[in-house]
Formats: sequence, C-alpha cells, structure tokens
Amino acid sequence: MIDVKLPVRKAYYDLLSGALTYNTNLVPVVDDTKNLGDPSMTYVLLSNQTGSPDNSFQTFDSHETIVLDIVYKAGARVNKEVVDNIAGQILPLVIPGPGSTGLSPGPEIQINCVELFADTYLTLGLNSSNSVVRRLLTFKQRVRQTGISGPTPPIPAFQNPIVSANFATSTQYINGNLRGRSFLLYLNGVGFLTVGVHYNVLTEGGFEILINNFDSTTNNYTFFLLLQ
Repeated sequence: MIDVKLPVRKAYYDLLSGALTYNTNLVPVVDDTKNLGDPSMTYVLLSNQTGSPDNSFQTFDSHETIVLDIVYKAGARVNKEVVDNIAGQILPLVIPGPGSTGLSPGPEIQINCVELFADTYLTLGLNSSNSVVRRLLTFKQRVRQTGISGPTPPIPAFQNPIVSANFATSTQYINGNLRGRSFLLYLNGVGFLTVGVHYNVLTEGGFEILINNFDSTTNNYTFFLLLQ
C-alpha cells in the first residue's frame, strides 16, 4: 500500500501547470503557498485533500478529493469574473467530456470516475492594501493502486475509459494485453458490473457485455476498467 496523495496532486499539477492564462499571463499552479517573490495576483493552489479507503482483499482503493483554490488579488474592489475565467479553463481540462478525464496519473495509480464534487466562493476579503476573491473547486475521484512504482505501465497500451468506438463488435471489447488479467468493470451511469451476469471475460483478452439490448454500434457507452 502507498500514499496516493502526492500522485493525485501531481496529476493535477501536470495537467494544469502552464495551461492557465489571464490577460495573456500564465496563471501559476502551486502547492499550498505561492513562491516567495512571485508577483502574480492570480494563481491556483492545490489545497486540501481528503481520502476514504475502499479496499478489498485483492486491491487497495480509495475515494479521494482535492480542492483547487483559485485566488485573485487586486488593489481595488473586484468581482468574481476573474476566478470564473480561470474555473472556465480548469473544468474542461480536468473533465473534457462525460465519463472522461484529462488527468494522466503515474504508473503507480489509476484515477477513475472524476467528478466535480463541490464548487463554492469564499466571501470577498478586504484589507488596507487589496481585496481578494477566491473560488474553490473540489474534485472527487476513485483511485486504485496498481502496485507498479517504476516507469513501465501495468498494461501495454492501457486504455481508460473504454468507449463504444473501442469495441470490436456490438458487444465485445478485445484487448490481448488483458489476457489473464483480473479486473473490475464500471459502466458510467450504471455502476460496477457483475461478471457472469452483466459481462464475461474473453479468453483472448477483454470482455463481452451480456446486458439485454446492449449494442455499442448504436449507443454511446463509457466503461472504466479497474485492475486487480
């Protein structure tokens, strides 16, 4: 078992650092505190993280949250427009579409089922020199430890999520790299599926969906595969 807080935080940093701008200036993404000497008045803090275990006898899993604290300071009274502008850049980067994420975690963890869990403003702060507006985006995700700490991913060409376009037939997703591997299957909008009831594992690697009227050629589905 490992501590997943740093890998989760690093995944957000790698995605957002250098990708956010305001008035053509880069918006720094920093860990808890802005660097001394950095004059930026707009920045994003990788702030509070929480986690709750959801382990089994075969896997180490947890539900993790992380708060992205968008801060805007100015020498005059300000409104929420600036922090809204930054939030409008963050959201499509982290969650570009239903059931997908832009996060690229390291080989030691998988990050699945990313969602915007909470979104709130902090009351405008005023002092003798400036005013401060903050917006807090809280993201929640399911994290699975792969047991891999080196640079090699657990499965060559590992793919997550798996969508309808990835299916070889109307009901079969085939991936030879999954041959002999144990995994759980999560269908977005439905939940975890039961092997032998909702799907079967293919001997050549992959799975076949057994759900009535399932047809990947006519409907859009999103699956998350969690390695065991």
